[in-house]
Amino acid sequence: MFRRIKLFIKSTRFKSTIWYSAIFLGLEIVLGLTIYFYLRNSLYNQLDVSLTKQCTLIYHFVSEKNVELYDFIPDSIYSSPDELVYDLAFEAIALNPNNTFIQVKYKDKIIFQTENLLEFNKILTDSSSSEHSIKTFNDIKLSPHTIRASVLNKNNYQIITAFPVVLISNALDSLTDLFITIAPIFLVISIVGGATISFKSLSRIDSIINRTKYITTQNLNDKIAGEEFDDEYGRLAKTMNEMITRIKKSIDYMNQFSVSAAHELKTPLTILRGEIELAQRSKLTPEDYKEILQSNLDETLRLINIVDKLFFISKTDHALIRITKEKTNLNSFIINAIASTSKLTEEKNIDVKYDIAESSHTEIDIDVALMNQVMYNLIENAIKFSNGNGEVIIRSGKTKLNKIFISVSNYGEYIPPEYYSKIFERFFRLESSHNRKTGGTGLGLSVVKSIVEMHGGEIEVESSPNGLTAFTIIL
Repeated sequence: MFRRIKLFIKSTRFKSTIWYSAIFLGLEIVLGLTIYFYLRNSLYNQLDVSLTKQCTLIYHFVSEKNVELYDFIPDSIYSSPDELVYDLAFEAIALNPNNTFIQVKYKDKIIFQTENLLEFNKILTDSSSSEHSIKTFNDIKLSPHTIRASVLNKNNYQIITAFPVVLISNALDSLTDLFITIAPIFLVISIVGGATISFKSLSRIDSIINRTKYITTQNLNDKIAGEEFDDEYGRLAKTMNEMITRIKKSIDYMNQFSVSAAHELKTPLTILRGEIELAQRSKLTPEDYKEILQSNLDETLRLINIVDKLFFISKTDHALIRITKEKTNLNSFIINAIASTSKLTEEKNIDVKYDIAESSHTEIDIDVALMNQVMYNLIENAIKFSNGNGEVIIRSGKTKLNKIFISVSNYGEYIPPEYYSKIFERFFRLESSHNRKTGGTGLGLSVVKSIVEMHGGEIEVESSPNGLTAFTIIL
């Protein structure tokens, strides 16, 4: 139970749902705070504008009447400046709510206060010298809420209009209550929505996983469904199918390689066994025993050659061979390579000709030991498969792209163009070359190609119907 819960918590479904819900909740909070502060600032600005307009109206009503307010003399109509100002500013005062506080000073003398100020014997004070200002203060006697005031100082008049922010507070409190109510609802909706989207979107991943589990070496021809969708899952299915195809090709290649290697190793071993059994059962002359021993030696050398090449190929496949390049003279390198095959040329009565390069000072940057093996294999093949004219021609020089080339050519069997790439595959041999007298294993050209590519070069083959075949190394 706990293990399943632990696995679920670690799952992408759970994580994506949490991320989706967290992002949604974060956006919800940001949106709520944005609305809250925007509304708060908007309401305060509206209140400030309203209070400022009241100050301005009262100032205009009072200042436009040319009466003496400081040394006021009562008459039959007005017994005090208070009554006069109230009458003059009646329009501005009467339109305000009962809890609006208004105070008018003239030359530092209070000439008018609203009843709510007179009731508590409160005097509003402001020491600022600016013509217009907004202030906030608290007075528990006047109101349990914060009071916002607008102050106008102009021409010996100081007019203060104030109003409690109770309506703003109530509006903001209502908004907060609404947010607290709907936020959890939206959070639950986001969690359910995120989980639904996550489960539905990842269900195709589960389908791919479940299908992949049943793919083995026995059913590599099976494909994962979903390639037809042009989205991430479709691309994943396509990539998986491409990988399965590559794995199948690799396994097929390894199987073919194993069969070919077993066949190449089995043939000399069978010959060795047959000759040894013949020597055990029969009474042979010393010359016969000598011939059998020589044959055994040839087959043993053939086995060693096969194993050496297989070992080299294995090392190249696993990038275990490190080349050590050095500058060497091109002509000297080729001449030494020809000299290393002198015994073989004498046995086969083959003449190896080398057309000296145009510049005897041309240098080539190679691993001499490995490239000697390349030249030996190419010359050996040219000698083995030469026809009756008994001549191998080697050329060297530079291409039009200023690259160095080495060409080994002979007159022998025609190679059709469709086999140009196949002859470099391991254990591949043309049907006519399967004659054991050639002593070939089908590995030599594969080794040659690997070494040339390790040097950053390439090898090409070209054969004409008249039998002239050339292998060209380009470095």
